[in-house]
Amino acid sequence: MTRRTRTTAARALAVGALSIALAATGCTRPATQEAETGSLVRIAVGVDPSYAPMFLADKEGMFDAAGLDVEIVQTEGGAAGAQNVVAGTSEMSGNADSTALTVMAANPSLRALGVFQDSDRYFQVVLREGLAPQDIRTMGVFPGIGVYFTDLYLRSLGIDPAGVQLVSTSPPEQPAVLARGDIDGFISFDPWVAQAVDAGSTVVATTGDFGAEYSQWVIAREDWLEANNGVAGRVFAVLAEAASIIQQDPDRAAAAVASEIQMDPAEAKARLTQIDFTGRDFTDDDIARATRLVDFFTAQGTLAGPVDPPSVLLSGWVTDHQE
Repeated sequence: MTRRTRTTAARALAVGALSIALAATGCTRPATQEAETGSLVRIAVGVDPSYAPMFLADKEGMFDAAGLDVEIVQTEGGAAGAQNVVAGTSEMSGNADSTALTVMAANPSLRALGVFQDSDRYFQVVLREGLAPQDIRTMGVFPGIGVYFTDLYLRSLGIDPAGVQLVSTSPPEQPAVLARGDIDGFISFDPWVAQAVDAGSTVVATTGDFGAEYSQWVIAREDWLEANNGVAGRVFAVLAEAASIIQQDPDRAAAAVASEIQMDPAEAKARLTQIDFTGRDFTDDDIARATRLVDFFTAQGTLAGPVDPPSVLLSGWVTDHQE
C-alpha cells in the first residue's frame, strides 16, 4: 500500500538547488534510534514538479501494483530529503546533484543509485530589460548551484566572475530585488523567472546555451542499500516507468502533480516540459560533471569534507538491478 505524508513548508523553497547552505550541518544518528521500517520504503521529496515520477507513481498506484510498500514523504526540499535518509526517517530520497554531493561530503555513507531527471533549460538567465549581458555588474545568487551556474555563465561571456558583485538572494526574493534595480540579473527557475518577466525583465539564455545542466539522483544510505538492494531496484524500476509516462503524456503527469502538491495543472505541465525525465545509470559524463561540481565547491570552501564521485555514484547499479 502506498502512503503519503505532506509537509506545510512553502512550495517556493522546494528545490535541490538551495542545498549548499543547509547541507553542511549533516549529522549521523545511531541505528538504534531509527524507526523500524520492515519492508516499508519512505522516499523523501520536495514539493515541486521536478519530483513528478514519485508523484505519478504514488497517485496512480504504481508502487502498489509492483507489490511495494512505499510512502512519499514531502519535505521543504533542498537538503532536507537527503538529511531524512541520513537520519533514518526515509530510506531513499530524490536530490539534485549539487545537493547530494554536498550532503555526501558531510555524510560519507550516502550513495547515488541512478538518475531520474536531467535538464539544461529548467534554469534560465534573467536580466533587466535593455541590459546587454556584457554590461552585467551585479548578479543575484543563491548558494550552491546558483553560484555555480552564475560562474559558468559569466565565464561564457568572457567576464571574470571576480569582477562581478554577487548578491546573496533566495529564489523567491530575486524578482523583487531585480525590479528594484539592486541587481542586474539572476539565474533561477519558474515561477520566479516568470514573475520577473511579468515585471518587465527578459530571459536571455538557458543553462544549455552555455553548456550547463543539472540532474536529479535517487540516493540511499549504504548500509540500508546493502540489505535491501532488491527492493531498491524495484522502486527505481517503478520510477523509471513513471518517468517514461511523463515524457509520453505530460498532461497525465501534470494532473498527478497538481493533485499531489495542489498546483495548477497548466503550471505543472509548463514546468514538466522544461525537464527530461528518465530512469538510467550514471555515465562517464555524469561523473565528470559531478567532479567539476566537487572541485568548484571545494574551491569555494562550501564542502564539509572530500567527495569522490566515482565511489559515491554507483555506475551500473540500475542495470544490475533490473528484473
